[in-house]
Amino acid sequence: MSTFPQTPHFTGLNRPLTEEYDFDDLVVEGTLPAEVEGTFFRAIPNPTFAPFIEDPAIALSPDGMVAAIRFRSGKVSAAIRYVETPRHLAEKAAGRALFGKYRNPFTDMAETKGIDRAVVNTTPVFHGGRLLMTKEDSLAYQVDPETLETVGRFDFGGRLKSQTFTAHTRIDGKTGEMFFFGYEAEGLATRTVSYGYADKAGNLVREQMFEVPYAAMMHDFTVTENYALFPVYPTKTDLERLKAGGDHWIHDQEEHSWLGVMPRYGDVSEMKWFKGPKGVYSFHMFGAFEDADGNIH
Repeated sequence: MSTFPQTPHFTGLNRPLTEEYDFDDLVVEGTLPAEVEGTFFRAIPNPTFAPFIEDPAIALSPDGMVAAIRFRSGKVSAAIRYVETPRHLAEKAAGRALFGKYRNPFTDMAETKGIDRAVVNTTPVFHGGRLLMTKEDSLAYQVDPETLETVGRFDFGGRLKSQTFTAHTRIDGKTGEMFFFGYEAEGLATRTVSYGYADKAGNLVREQMFEVPYAAMMHDFTVTENYALFPVYPTKTDLERLKAGGDHWIHDQEEHSWLGVMPRYGDVSEMKWFKGPKGVYSFHMFGAFEDADGNIH
C-alpha cells in the first residue's frame, strides 16, 4: 500500500503525522506564570510507512515518537522525534513497512527475522535521571531528555531478565522507588510475569518471576503502601492463533478474572489469588490504598 487505509486507525486523531521538528522559541500569547518551569514529555504512535496488510488492527501498532514541550525562563520550545528502535531503522532503510499485525511476528516480512519489534509508543517515564520510552510488549528504550536522541534499549545494564516492561510503572512519591512489571516476560504468549522495583537513583533492586492463570493483557497494575496488586482480565492471547496469522488479543466473556496480591517488598511465593467475575476488564487503574482495618481498595 502506498497510502494509508481510510480506517479509524489512520484517520481523525489517528491521522499519521510523520514529520520531526524542533522549534526553539515559540510565540507566547499572554504571559507565562514564573512558576511554570520544566518539560512535558509525550509519547505518540505515528506510522512511518503505510502497512502492507489491509489494516494492522490497532492504533498502538505504529512507531513511537517522543515529544517535549519545554518551559524555561518565560520561553517555550517544542520538539518531536522518532524513537530510533531497530524496527524503525529497518523500515527506514527499506523505505517501506516490514512488520505486520499488532504483536504478531508471524505476519512480518521474512527480512525482519531477529529484529526487535519494539515501538515504545505509549508512555514516557522519567526516573533516576533517565527518560524511558515504554510499551508493554518490549523492553523500554532510553532517550536523551535534552536532545531526544535515542540512547538504546534499557535493561538496567543487563540485570533485567524480563523480555517486557510495562508502560505503566508506579513511582512512590515518598521513597522515590519505581515499581514495575512485565507480562509475557519469557516470550510470546507465555504466562510468566516479571515484578521488580528500582531505588530512587534508578538502580534495580529486585526482579522476580511468577505465573498468572492464563496469558492475558495486563496493561496496568498498582501498589499500595504495603502491597502490589496484579489484575488479570480475560483478554487473552494464544500462540497457535498467532502462528495462524490471527490477532494477538481476543476477549473471552466466559473466562473468570483474577487479582493477585502480594507484599510489595515480599516474595512472589506469598502471592494470594482472588477469583473475580467473568468477562470484566479495566484498562487502567487510578491506584489503590489500605484502610484502617487493613482492607485494600
